[in-house]
Amino acid sequence: MNKILKRLLTGVLTLATVFTALPTTAVHAAETQYWTESEERVGIVEKVMNDGSIGSTFNEGHMTVEGEDAYCIDINTGFKNGYKTRSDASTRMTAYQIEDVALSLEYVKQYTKSHTGLSSQHAYLLRQLVVWQRLSVHLGWSCDNVRASYDEISKSVQDEVFAGAKAFVRENKGRYDCYGYIYTGEGQDLGQFFAELAVGNGKIQKSSSNTTVTNGNDCYSLSGATYGVYSDKGCTKSVATLTTNANGNTDTVELRAATYYVKETKAPKGFQLDKNVYTMTVKVNETTTLKVSDKPKVTDTLVELFKIDMEISKATPQGNASLEGAEFVWKYYDGYYTKDNLPSEPTRTWTTKTIAEKDSNNEVHYITRLADSYKVLGDSFYTQNGTICLPLGTITVEEKTAPNGYLLEGAYMQAAGSSEQIKGVYVAQITEDGELAALSGSNQYSVLDKVIRGGVKIQKRDLETKDTKAQGGATLKDTAFEIISLNDNAVLVDGKLYNKNEVVKTIHTGVDGIATTAADTLPYGKYRIEESNAPEGYLTDGAKPIEFEITEDGKIVDLTDEAHSIYNQIKRGDIEGVKIGASTHKRLANVPFRITSKTTGESHIIVTDANGQFSTSSDWVSHKQNTNAGKTSEDGIWFGTSTPDDSKGALLYDTYTIEELRCDSNKGMTLIPAFDVVVSRNKVVVDLGTLTDEYEPEITIHTTATDKVTGEKSIVAGKNVTIVDTVTLDGLTKGTKYQLKGWQMVKSENAQLLIDGQPVESNYTFTAKKSEMEVEVSYTFNASALGGKDLVTFEELYNLSNPDEPIKVAEHKDIEDEGQTVTIEERVIEIHTNAADKATGKKMIVAGKEVTVIDTVTLDGLEKGTTYQLKGWQMVKSENAQLLIDGKPVESDYTFTAKDSSMEVQIAFTFNASELAGKDLVTFEELYDLSNPDEPTKVAKHKDIEDEGQTVTITERIITMHTTATDKATGEKTIEADDKVTIVDTVTLDGLEKGVKYTLKGWEMVKSENAELLVNGKRVENDLTFTAEDSKMEVQIEFIFNASELGGKELVTFEELYDVTNPDNPIKVAEHKDIKDEGQTVTIKEKPESPTTPEEPSTPTKTSDSPKTGDNTPFVALFAMMGISAAGLIFAGYKRFRRVKKSD
Repeated sequence: MNKILKRLLTGVLTLATVFTALPTTAVHAAETQYWTESEERVGIVEKVMNDGSIGSTFNEGHMTVEGEDAYCIDINTGFKNGYKTRSDASTRMTAYQIEDVALSLEYVKQYTKSHTGLSSQHAYLLRQLVVWQRLSVHLGWSCDNVRASYDEISKSVQDEVFAGAKAFVRENKGRYDCYGYIYTGEGQDLGQFFAELAVGNGKIQKSSSNTTVTNGNDCYSLSGATYGVYSDKGCTKSVATLTTNANGNTDTVELRAATYYVKETKAPKGFQLDKNVYTMTVKVNETTTLKVSDKPKVTDTLVELFKIDMEISKATPQGNASLEGAEFVWKYYDGYYTKDNLPSEPTRTWTTKTIAEKDSNNEVHYITRLADSYKVLGDSFYTQNGTICLPLGTITVEEKTAPNGYLLEGAYMQAAGSSEQIKGVYVAQITEDGELAALSGSNQYSVLDKVIRGGVKIQKRDLETKDTKAQGGATLKDTAFEIISLNDNAVLVDGKLYNKNEVVKTIHTGVDGIATTAADTLPYGKYRIEESNAPEGYLTDGAKPIEFEITEDGKIVDLTDEAHSIYNQIKRGDIEGVKIGASTHKRLANVPFRITSKTTGESHIIVTDANGQFSTSSDWVSHKQNTNAGKTSEDGIWFGTSTPDDSKGALLYDTYTIEELRCDSNKGMTLIPAFDVVVSRNKVVVDLGTLTDEYEPEITIHTTATDKVTGEKSIVAGKNVTIVDTVTLDGLTKGTKYQLKGWQMVKSENAQLLIDGQPVESNYTFTAKKSEMEVEVSYTFNASALGGKDLVTFEELYNLSNPDEPIKVAEHKDIEDEGQTVTIEERVIEIHTNAADKATGKKMIVAGKEVTVIDTVTLDGLEKGTTYQLKGWQMVKSENAQLLIDGKPVESDYTFTAKDSSMEVQIAFTFNASELAGKDLVTFEELYDLSNPDEPTKVAKHKDIEDEGQTVTITERIITMHTTATDKATGEKTIEADDKVTIVDTVTLDGLEKGVKYTLKGWEMVKSENAELLVNGKRVENDLTFTAEDSKMEVQIEFIFNASELGGKELVTFEELYDVTNPDNPIKVAEHKDIKDEGQTVTIKEKPESPTTPEEPSTPTKTSDSPKTGDNTPFVALFAMMGISAAGLIFAGYKRFRRVKKSD
C-alpha cells in the first residue's frame, strides 16, 4: 500500500513539473520542428548543491536533436521525446554565457579525444555536466558542482576535467567564434553550443639590406627591432607588438584571421628605421611570415689626409725631398675600440698613397683618402648605394711609408685649428647619430712629416804629408768652409730659408782639421762645400770645392778621406847663430845644439863648424845631406815627415827650443839656458846672434833622518811608518832643475832594504831658487817586521837640465852616519781585563740557563788603523781547563779597527750556567792582527788562571715558596662543608729565573691523618704551568672538590715546583710541604641543618567531570545508541538513492 502511495505522489509531482515548464507562447505552425529524444542512459548524476548536500540523484540520458548531440539546459525539468522549435542561443543567453558554455564543451571534446580510456557515454556525460555547471553559475541553480557518480567516472578524472574546462575558458576567450541553439517544446529545453577556432599566427623575419656591411659586425644587430601590428591602414589601432631576436625573427603572435598593417617603430642597433608600412594577411590556424629588411647605418664622410712639411708648415717639400708617395695603412675593426684595446687583426685593411693635386687656386696639395685612385693595395672597399662608405666600428690610420726625403719617426696628424698632435696610430669611431652614422673627430687632417736632415764633415790636410795633423806649430784649426745649396726647392737651415746657390752655412775646422755641421743641419738635398779662409801657419794652395748629397737622416756625409780632403802648404823657415866662450870670446867648434819643436816634440841636433857657426838653411848645408844625422856641421836638417826639399826652409811653422848640449868643447862651463825661437814666415832665416857659456861651481850634501810623527831617531815597528830625510844642499845653480834620489839601507847588513822584494826608495824634483836650499824626502813603508834594526838613508843629486841625460852632481852614502840613521823598536801590546755579570756588574752570578759574562778589556800599544780580533773563552778555575757546555767551549770574539793606540773594548760570553753553581770561571784572551785575514798574527794574550779581575763565581739558585690557602668564595680560612667547594692557594715564589717555564703542582692533605685527601678514591690535586716574567712572582692554584663529608676536618695544601724547560724530564726546584703550616691550612666546618617547614592543612581534591581512562562509563549503552543512529542514516541514504528522474 505504501509503495502505491509513494508512486502516486511521484507521478503527481512529475505532472506538475511538466505543466509549469510548458512555454507561455504558442508555437506557430510555420516554425521548423526538430525531433529530440533521449537515446540511452549514460550514467548516474549526483546533483551536489552549493551547500554540499546532494539535492537528487538520477540516471542521465543521451540527448540528441535530429540525431546530433544536444544537452539539457534545465536541470530542474524532466525531458520528453518530441519535436521542439529551434532559436538562436543569443535570444536567451548573453554572448559571454554562450562563449563560456561553448568553450567548456570544446575543452571536454578535446580532452576526451586525447584520453582514450573514457567510453562515449562517459564522454557525453562529462560534456553534459560542464554545461550544467556553467549554467548553474549563470542562472543561479545553486548546483555548481553537479557531478557524475564516482562509481561512473572517477573523482580524479572529473576534477581534472572541471578544472581544465574553467582554465580553457579563461585562456581561450576571443580565440573562438562561439554560438548555439536553444530547442524549446514540451518538457525540458535542449541546447547545442559550438566553438570554432577564429585565429591564426603572424611573425616577422628581418634581414639586413647590406650584409657585406653587417655580417659578423657586432656594431649591428637584428635583435631588438620593434614592429607594431595594426588593424587599420593608418596604423592607429595597435593589436600586437613584435620584437626581433638576434636572427631577425620575432615570436609568433596569435591574431584573429584578417589583414593587418605592420610598421617598424624602433630600429635595431646599427640600422636605419624602416618607414614603410607592410600588409600581413593572417588565416585561421596558419602562420603568416612577413619578410622585411633594414638599411645599415654607414658614413660616406671619410677622412682626408693632407701631407705637410713639419718645419715650414706648408705643402712645400724642402731641398730634393717630395711630399708625394707617402703610404698610409687604414684598418677597419667591426667593433668600438680605443688605441689601448685594438684587436690584433683588423676586419679589413687598405693602403693608400698621397697624390699631388691642384686646388681651384692652382695650389698643389698632397692628398690621400679611401678611394680607388689612391689605393695601393688591400681589401675591397665597403659600399652602399654605389658609394664608398665605412660601417659602424673603428677606423685607424697610420703612416706606413714616409715620402722620399722625409722621416716616418716623429710624424703626427693635426686637425685644422687644433693644437693636438696625434702621433702613431690615429683611432676614430663610426657611431650611430640618430638615423645616420657619424665619424668621430675631424674628417680632414694634416699629416706633418719631418724632413730628413744630415750633415757634412770635411777634413783639412797638410799638402806635404797628406796627413790630417798639422806640422810643427801650425794648425788646421779655424779653416772656414761655406756650404751652398744646389736644390731647386728652398731649404730651412738654422731657422732661415735659403734658395738655390745661396750659402746656407759656414763651418770651421777644429784642432783635428775637421769641420762639421750637426747631424741635423742640412735638409734632404744636394750641396757644395768650398774653403773660404786658410788656417794659421798654412798657405792657401791646394783648396778645391766638393759636391755632396744629404740622403740619410742623422748621417753626416764623411768627406775626410784623402780623395775628398782639402790640402794646404805649410809655411817653412830657417835659423842660424855663433857659439863662443866667456871672456876670451873663443869660438867653440863641434858644440851640439838640440832644436826641439815645442808643439810636436820633434827634435834634431845641429853642430857648430870650426868658426862656431851653424845654420839650417839649404844654402849652408843641403837638407838632403846626411839628413838629421847630427854628428857634424855638414849634416843637413829637416823637420817633418815629408821628403826634404831644398826649395823650402828646414823648420816648420812653429816655436822651437834651442838647447846647448854638454860636450868636450863646453866642459867645465855653465851652458846657456835653453831659449825659444819662433819660425812664422815662409822662406825666412832667423838669426840667433852670439851664444856665450860661463864656468860651473861645486855642490855639497848634509842630511838628518827622523820619524815623521815624533821627529825622533827611533820608530815603533808598524805597518805604515814614515822616515823624513831633511837634506841641506849647497852650491846649487839658481834656476837649474835637480832631482834628489834616496833609498833605505839596513845598517847591520850594509844592504838595501827590501819590503816584499821591493826597495824602499823615493825622489824629489825641484828647481833651485838659490845656491843653498833645504829639502825633504819621505819614505813610507811597512816596518812591522823590522823591530830592532837600524836603517840608514842614502842620497844622490842629479842635474836635470837635459831630462833625457840626467847628470849626477853630488851624493851622500855613509853607512856609519848617525844623522842618516833611525832605529826601529819592537811594538809591545799590553792587555788588562775585568770580567763581571752583565746584568749586575758584579763578580757573583746566580746559576741560570742564560747568563752573560762581560769581559772589559783595556788594550795599550795598538797600531792606529790596524784591524784586530780579540778572542776569548771561559776556563774552570778548579780544573784549569776550558769550560764546555753540551760538549762545546764557551767562547766569543770581537773584531775592531784601532782608532787610537790605547782602547777599551768589551767581549760577551752567554751560556747555560744552571749546572755550574759553586764554580769560579776565568776569562782568557788572545789578540790577533788581521791585516792579512787569511793569516792572522797573534800580537798579545792574557791567560792567568789566578787573575781575580778575570774571575767570576757562579752561585747556586735558591727558590723560596710562601703560600696562603683560603676559601675562594669568602677569602676566609674556614669553609662550610658542601658538595662543591674551592680552595685557592696563593703562592709567592722568589728566586725564579726569568723566561724559564715552571709547573706548580699542589694537592690537599688531611691534617689529622697527615695523609693525602681522597674524594671518591681520587686525590684532590691541581697544577699550574707558567713562564717566569720576573724573579719574584705570585700565582694562584685552585682545588675544587666535594667537601660535604669533611665537616670538622683541617686540610693542608702541599706544593712542589718543577722546571719544565725539558717537558720530558721535569726537574723539581722547590717544595713547600709543612703539615703544620697555618698559612697552608683551611678548616671545613659542618653545614647547619635547615629548619623544618610546618605542613599546611590539606584541601579536598576537586573531582573532574571528564571521564578518565578505566572509569565506569556505561560503554554498552553508548555503542547501542551509535548503532541505532547508523542504521537510520543508512536507510535514509538508500531511499534517496532509489529516487530517479523519470522521462516519458
